[in-house]
Amino acid sequence: MSQQRHPGVDSNAVLDAAASCYLRFGVAKTTAADIAQAVGISRATLYRRFGSHEAIFLAVLTRESTAMAADADEHLSKITNPFERLVEGMMYSIAEIGRRPVHAAVFGGESVAWAATQAIQIEALRRIGENGVRPLLEASLADGSVSATDMRDLVDWILRILISYAAVPGAGGRTPDEVRRQLSTWFLPAFEAIFGARATTL
Repeated sequence: MSQQRHPGVDSNAVLDAAASCYLRFGVAKTTAADIAQAVGISRATLYRRFGSHEAIFLAVLTRESTAMAADADEHLSKITNPFERLVEGMMYSIAEIGRRPVHAAVFGGESVAWAATQAIQIEALRRIGENGVRPLLEASLADGSVSATDMRDLVDWILRILISYAAVPGAGGRTPDEVRRQLSTWFLPAFEAIFGARATTL
């Protein structure tokens, strides 16, 4: 996402203010005026800098998701079994979406449907999914039996699974052991059937 440069406007301060407003008011109820007031600038200046309220939201979620992606890479770095890495990456992401304040506010609030639509497009979240499946598909990608479109579709599917679990937390959702069992029992066999991978039981 490109942003115009305006001297005197600190982008990080704007994103910090927006994140604070999301936690205080909720994503759906936060306005551009709230963010502008929190950072100490006019709404017109805010719009000149970011273009739209939606662009601010995406910038905040991208920043938070980039940090989460980096932490996920570190968390998974010592897992060598690709199928274990895939499931563990999904488990980690589900847990982190609930633990991180901004993600929890975004995916646990009134704006979850709209936020989920935006999140699926964010590169940092897609990177978590792609890093999980690429080791399983390297040979197929190399010989052309799996296309780049197939990879994008798979990552999109994974993100939809992650967000659906994250959006129904607590007693209304599933325990981590139940989620892991569901992923191992249903997701991995589906992955094997579609892409011809040789999945192992975790």
